[in-house]
Amino acid sequence: MNRRIAVLGLSGVGKSTLIDKVRETVPLLHLQASGLIKAEQAYRAQDPQSSEALRTGAVIDNQALMIAAFEREAAGTELPIIFDGHSIIDGRDDLIEIPSWVFKALRLDTICFLAADPEVIAERRRADRERERPYRDVTALRDHQEKADAAARRIATELQHPFIFIADGKIDCLLEILRS
Repeated sequence: MNRRIAVLGLSGVGKSTLIDKVRETVPLLHLQASGLIKAEQAYRAQDPQSSEALRTGAVIDNQALMIAAFEREAAGTELPIIFDGHSIIDGRDDLIEIPSWVFKALRLDTICFLAADPEVIAERRRADRERERPYRDVTALRDHQEKADAAARRIATELQHPFIFIADGKIDCLLEILRS
């Protein structure tokens, strides 16, 4: 079976940018959680929801849609797969932790967590006009990132998978995982 690696982190931390840089060196399939949910909604002839609606709606129910789309996409490739997702979601009223069974269903073999300076995350969020996100100050982002890191570590522990912490922009450890 091909490698299946999760790269988790807050919205705006730079997961997609990091994965795109890695993809310049190593062929891989990049699957984003929100894109998978939207694809599955379209596949099932449901109206695809905006990223904001996915974040504030039935987050746990949406995980079943994501898993189905992930498996359909993964079935057609021998390339390594990098799953771009979250260990917590900043929901309408509170943080929602994604249960480890979701990651188990994806049959991942490594859990990575991407972190960045909360001030950098805040600036990236302000500059991104394509996505609607709730405003969070630097203190809240620091707290959310700590909670997301702890949740990612818990997921890795529960699944007995390696956990890799990645500092913002550091692609070397991800490249090493893919090449091993």
